[in-house]
Amino acid sequence: MIGVFITFWRHQQAKNDLACLQISTKGFVARERELLALDHAWHDDATGVFLLNALGGTGKTSLLQAWLSKLEAVNWLGADNVYAWSFPDVTDEAEVQVLADEFVEHALQWFGNPLKLPSQPLERVNLLAKLIQRQRTLLVLDNFPAFTFEVDAEPSTTLPPSLGILINCLAAYNSGLCVIARRQAIPASELFQQNITQHTLPELSDAEGVDLLRQRGVMLPPETLRKISHNFCGHPLTLDLLASHLTHGGRIEEVNAIPTWRDKEREGLQTRRVLTLVEQWLWKTPELLLLYLIALLDRPVTPKELFLLLHSQRQAWFQRWLKPDETLKALEPLSKLSIRDFTKLQRRLYQMRLITSAPDSGALDVHSLLRSYFRERVRARFPGIPKRLHDLLEKCTQTLSAILPPDTPAMPSNDQRYLRIGHADMQSAVKATRTLGVKLEKSALQKHWYRASIIANHLCEHHLILGNMSAAMYCARRGVAYAELSHDQPSLLQNMKLLTRLLRVTGGTREASLLLQRACQTCNQGVSARRLTA
Repeated sequence: MIGVFITFWRHQQAKNDLACLQISTKGFVARERELLALDHAWHDDATGVFLLNALGGTGKTSLLQAWLSKLEAVNWLGADNVYAWSFPDVTDEAEVQVLADEFVEHALQWFGNPLKLPSQPLERVNLLAKLIQRQRTLLVLDNFPAFTFEVDAEPSTTLPPSLGILINCLAAYNSGLCVIARRQAIPASELFQQNITQHTLPELSDAEGVDLLRQRGVMLPPETLRKISHNFCGHPLTLDLLASHLTHGGRIEEVNAIPTWRDKEREGLQTRRVLTLVEQWLWKTPELLLLYLIALLDRPVTPKELFLLLHSQRQAWFQRWLKPDETLKALEPLSKLSIRDFTKLQRRLYQMRLITSAPDSGALDVHSLLRSYFRERVRARFPGIPKRLHDLLEKCTQTLSAILPPDTPAMPSNDQRYLRIGHADMQSAVKATRTLGVKLEKSALQKHWYRASIIANHLCEHHLILGNMSAAMYCARRGVAYAELSHDQPSLLQNMKLLTRLLRVTGGTREASLLLQRACQTCNQGVSARRLTA
């Protein structure tokens, strides 16, 4: 999860633009002690900040989701505001400050919605602290980055540590609670230590590990499950990956062959051994290539952006902008998949618990331990590809925005894009698209070329709104062909203009110019290329 993922506004909920997102706690086991500790911190007026620290993959995010789901079931236990934010994984201090400024700006808009935000970072964070302190607020900050919290720290050349100042302000006075989840303990200012509770999340016990494996569907004898839980130190993420491997065709002999010395003090080492098994199991499969691709990206990416990125390799603009080499040809098998097969591929990785999906946007992401492992593997197998991929994704995102109309977002969170083609939701839009497809085939069989050219034009627009670029291109080409057969110049101009636009967006510049020349010759109107492609 990146960004805000839980919001609640008791007194002005009707004005809140963000709905409370439903989070799944299916399969959550144990952690009763930690849930009670969080409940006690919420009811304790003397506790302003609760610091939850543990190594990666121990289950901090799952614990917070389970606790928030529990609070939601009882109407948030008297909280006036609930605001939860998740930070992405970064290590550079400059990037941390950028993310901190992004969080502060978004939180200010949500808590106070001021007409004019202060220009100075210190003024902004102080204003945010005051807005939080005014009411009984539950502030949850997941995957909190490393930062200096000392008020009297030596001045540096970077911007002021706004996150540290915010936490110190909330530790000094907070009518609610601020919960922070992080991999390591946070050295806060000693002046406010008495108002801060630090809790280290332990690994699962052998019995709790057995319960986790059973809930994930592993049907093995209790002794075998207990041995697996013990050998892998009760690490939740590692056990989750093992359970996924065993329930999707893996053999217990493969798991027993993994070195299992108990070195839990080295973060992620046991998880990396399991990921080696998973990588060998998925070797030379499209699933592994897609996992490589998602792990290379610094931010969550939507399925449509990935699909466009993969299919852009076959376009002329891709060949000119980024010369193909062996590293980029490694993703070629993914570019041959249809959107239905690509969706199945994504769903399989999600079921294997190798990727996650954001509840609000559907953006795909991977756990930080998985990202670091697979990035190293990609650098070893395909040197140079990580440096090229980020800029390419941005260019493909711009292309996706160019394909869809300007007034329609590329990945809307509601059904506004379907209103453009006269339908209230996706289901009705898909149904209408199928109906148009049937009418198009019927008109083509009856040789009603003029009617077929009009239907093909409408069907192309439907496919664009639904995100099926290949089908839209196919319908645009058919529309031009049917318009030529009908000898109707207005419909021919209209369909050629649509096809030319799609060709220019996807890189078929040469074909688009030839199409323009043929349009001018066919229509005999001297239509300029600039007019047709405007």
